[in-house]
Amino acid sequence: MTFRKREKKLLPGLTLAGCFAYAIFIASPCTAQQLPQNPGKKIFAPSESPEQKSDTAKTSPALPFIETGKKLIGEERFTEAKEAFKTALRLEPMNPQFWGLYDDAVISDYVEKKRREKTNPVVERDIQPTFAINRVDSYIELGTIYVVGSLQNLSNEARQKIQLTARMLDENKKELRNETGYLRNIDKSLLPNESSLFEIPFKNPPAGAKSFRVEVTAWE
Repeated sequence: MTFRKREKKLLPGLTLAGCFAYAIFIASPCTAQQLPQNPGKKIFAPSESPEQKSDTAKTSPALPFIETGKKLIGEERFTEAKEAFKTALRLEPMNPQFWGLYDDAVISDYVEKKRREKTNPVVERDIQPTFAINRVDSYIELGTIYVVGSLQNLSNEARQKIQLTARMLDENKKELRNETGYLRNIDKSLLPNESSLFEIPFKNPPAGAKSFRVEVTAWE
């Protein structure tokens, strides 16, 4: 007996698997797919309009200090302008315009100070006298007044050719006459911390002399 293989004819161009999928598609309702929201999406606030920015600037507490600083810059008072801009920066530390104004004031202040140092130099030193005049006195001999005393070298170097000047004064401290004199050992240098005597004569002293003053006026 001969068996024939039974074949079921399908629709042209469709296989059995294709028909099964087609049947499921027909039976399933058609719905639109919903995409999930992006959790990383950032929503930005709308930018301010020029009018809003202008209103914000007008209400800024730093604005009066900025205006004051600009006025001081025009008057070349750079140190004060710098302090005004610094105060504005304390109120709005993230404002780049304020930082630019502050930097300009700092530079202008530095340049102005250097210019003043060149035109009006100022030297500051510790107080360190070079000489000390000790045991000053006077006496009269044969119509001549002698002003005598002791001079001490307080510096760290040897001094020589030291000249002293004595001035005769009246009762109102007005100078009547002056005379110069030297140390007794004029050719010898006065070493550091060393002392030497001096004597300054006034021949025929001026009338009305009541006091005198002595000072060192020259040395090498």
